Amino acid sequence: MSEKLSNTEVVLLDKVNQLIDDNLGNESFSSDTICKEFGLSRSQLFRLIKESSDLSISLYIRQRKLQKARDLLVNSELKISEITYAVGIDSPQSFSKYFTESYGVSPTEYRKNKDKMTVQYNSQDIYNKVLVESHVSTKTFNKNWLWGIPILLVLFSSIYFFQKNNAIDNQTTTDNSIAILPFKNIGNIDNAFFADGLVEQVHSSLTLLKKLRVISKNSSSQFKDSQKTIPQIASELQVAYILDGTIKQAGSKILVSIELVKAREDKTIWIKSFEAETNDVIGITNKITKEIIEVLREQLSDIDTQQSNKIQTENTEAYNEYLQGRQLLATRTKEKMIASLEKMDKAIALDPSFADAYASKAGVYFSLGNLNYINLDSSFRMAEQEALEAIRIDVANAEAYGLLAAIYRDQHKWEQANTTFQIALRCNPNNAQVNYWYSLMLRSLGMLDEALAYSTKALLLDPLSPVILGGHIRNCSYAKRIDLVNEAIKKGKLLFNDSYLFYWSTGYHYLDIKDYPKAFSDLTKAKQLNPTVKGIEAAIAYTQACMGQDVAAKNYLTTLANIPDNYTYFAMVYAGLKDKENSFKYLEQMAALKQIPTDIKVSPFFKSLKGDKRFDELLKRFGLHDVKVEVE
Repeated sequence: MSEKLSNTEVVLLDKVNQLIDDNLGNESFSSDTICKEFGLSRSQLFRLIKESSDLSISLYIRQRKLQKARDLLVNSELKISEITYAVGIDSPQSFSKYFTESYGVSPTEYRKNKDKMTVQYNSQDIYNKVLVESHVSTKTFNKNWLWGIPILLVLFSSIYFFQKNNAIDNQTTTDNSIAILPFKNIGNIDNAFFADGLVEQVHSSLTLLKKLRVISKNSSSQFKDSQKTIPQIASELQVAYILDGTIKQAGSKILVSIELVKAREDKTIWIKSFEAETNDVIGITNKITKEIIEVLREQLSDIDTQQSNKIQTENTEAYNEYLQGRQLLATRTKEKMIASLEKMDKAIALDPSFADAYASKAGVYFSLGNLNYINLDSSFRMAEQEALEAIRIDVANAEAYGLLAAIYRDQHKWEQANTTFQIALRCNPNNAQVNYWYSLMLRSLGMLDEALAYSTKALLLDPLSPVILGGHIRNCSYAKRIDLVNEAIKKGKLLFNDSYLFYWSTGYHYLDIKDYPKAFSDLTKAKQLNPTVKGIEAAIAYTQACMGQDVAAKNYLTTLANIPDNYTYFAMVYAGLKDKENSFKYLEQMAALKQIPTDIKVSPFFKSLKGDKRFDELLKRFGLHDVKVEVE
C-alpha cells in the first residue's frame, strides 16, 4: 500500500471515481459536487486526487470523461457530437481538442482506426492503471520505474508513425485529380441557384475523399461559359479529369445531365441523365453526388470513398434560402453581405439544425469585420458564436473550424489557432482557403518552411487564385527559396498580368532581396492597377526611403492622418528612413491597442529593428518570440 494514501483513502477514491462516472453527462457536475457528497473540503479532495494521479481535480475529471468517450467511440454508433454531450464536455470543439491532446489522434481518426488504436491505448491504460492502483506519482515513476521508459517510447513513436502515415495518405497523385466546371443552366433563371448548389454539394463531397485532389471552385468557376477545350482547361488546372453538367427545367421536372471526361484523351468515360420533380432538389442532389462518387471509385486508383457529404437539411425551402445567401456572399459588397445574413437567418428559422447555414453566417460576420464594414471585435465575437453552433450540430464541419482558426490567429491565440486549423484540415484536407490561411499563420510565427508547404498545397488546389499565388510568392521569398520565387513569378506573369495582388507580392519579394528599383517598379504597377489600397502606397514610400529619396518618403508621411489605422504605415516608413525612435513610437501605440503589423517577424519592413531589445519585447507581448507550434 502506498505511503501517501491510507486504506480509507483508497476506498474513498474508488467512491469518488464511481460518482464521477455516474455523472459524466452532467455538465454542472464539479468538484463542489464531490465535496458535498462525501463531506470533504476542497483541500482534502485536492490532496486525494493529486497524490493518486498527480493531476488537478478538473483534469482528473476530464480524463475520466475522455476514457468513457473513447469507449463510446469504439463500442457505440453515437455521433461524435452526441458522445461530446454524453460525457458532459461543453462543445465538440473542446472535445476534439482534449481528445487529441490526450491520445494523439482526433476522435474521428480514433474511430476510423479503432482496432489499431484500441491496442495502443489499452497499453497506455495499463500504464495509467499501474500508476493509479499503486498510488505512485509521476515523479516517483520517473525515479523508480525506469524500466517502463522504453515501452512508452515505443508506444508514443507508434502513435507518431500512425499520424505521419495518415498525413501521407492524404497526399494526391497527378492521375487522382479532378475539376468540377460550373454546370450550365438552360432555361428557367430560378434554376441558377440549384445549379450552383449542385456544384457546391458535389464539390464538398469530393473534397472529403482521400487521395483525390479537387480543384477549388474559385479556379474552376473561371471557366464558366469558356470556349476553351476540355484538354486546355485541364492543362491550366493541372488535373486528369473534368466533371461537367447541364440543368434544364421541363414543366414540373428538372433534368440533369452529368459527364465525366478523361481530359488528356478528351474522352467521355461516364455520362448519365437524372430526372426529378422541382420540389425534390435535395433528393436528386444527394443521388447525383452518390453516383459520381461511385463512378470515381471505379475509375480512379486507391481513393477512399467511405466518407461523403449529404446536404444537412431536408427542408427544400431552407436549402434554397441558403443557396441564395451563398451567392450573395460571393459579391463581398456590404449591402449584399447583409442580405446574405438575412437569407441564412431564414434558412435557420426553417431548419434550426442546418449546420452549413450557421457556418456560412459565421463567414459573413468574419468578412464584414475584415472589410471594415463593422467593428472587427464584434465581427469576431459573432462569427465565433455562429461557428461554434455549426460545430455543435456537425462536429466535422471544416468550414466552421477554419473560420474559428482564422479568428484565433487574428487574435494572436497561436496555439488555439494551430489546433483548430489542424482539426479543420483533418475534416477536409482539400480546403484550399484553410490551407492558405494556415500558411499565413505559420509565416507570421516565422515557421517559413512549414508555411511554404501549406501554401504550395493551397496553390495546387486553387491554381488560378491571385491571392494564393501572391501569398505563396511571399512565403517562398521569406524562406529564401529564390528558385521557387522565380517559378511562381513566371507563372504569375502568364496568368495575373492585370492583378495588383501579383505585383504587390513581387514588390515585397524585391524589397526582401533589397532590389529596390525592381520593388519600386512593381509596387508602382500595383498602385496603378488598384490605387485604393493604402498599404501599397506605404510600401512605395518605404522603398523610396531605402533608395535615399527621403524627401519623397517624408512627404508621404505628411499626408497621413495620425490615427490608429495609419500607425502601421508610419512605423514602416520611419523604419525605412532608419528613424528607429519614431518607428518604435508607432509600434508601441499599436501594441497598446493590442495590435501588431502582420508578419512583423519576417517582413522586410522591420528588418532594421531586429536586435533591438524593444523589438524583442514587442514580439514577446504578442507571443511571437521563439514561438513554435506542432505542425502535422
